[in-house]
Amino acid sequence: MNTNLIDEAIDRYVSERMTAGREHASSRFLSYAHLKCTGSEIGEFMRHVTGLTRYYIDVTKVFENPFRGIEMAFLSTMLVVAVVSCWLMQDEATRLCGICIFAGTIVHGFALMRHIARKWLESGVMIAMYEELVALVEQEEASLRG
Repeated sequence: MNTNLIDEAIDRYVSERMTAGREHASSRFLSYAHLKCTGSEIGEFMRHVTGLTRYYIDVTKVFENPFRGIEMAFLSTMLVVAVVSCWLMQDEATRLCGICIFAGTIVHGFALMRHIARKWLESGVMIAMYEELVALVEQEEASLRG
């Protein structure tokens, strides 16, 4: 079974789900699966879609944690810069520089927090769509068997 075909079917489902809704995406996915696979290959195709989608769910759950990604490095760097800017604010000669650096650190910290929140929301939506796809495929497999 061609993995590119399975990947394309999953991507089509996700893009259709984002634009047209669940029912439309489900019908388009099933029609795509039946067009691309013959009658004997459809069960194998559905099993591969289920396995690959569950893999995508696991990977997305791992990567949605910001403390495992680059965001933690950015956050720790911002904390170090904030501490240095506080140290600069103690001296009269470097106070203005410290204030400017601290203000920039605060702005970038809020931008990072917005990025993390957006990433959590997007990955949560992706996980929900993948779980919908797994349920759809399992329902279709059951109807093919019975």
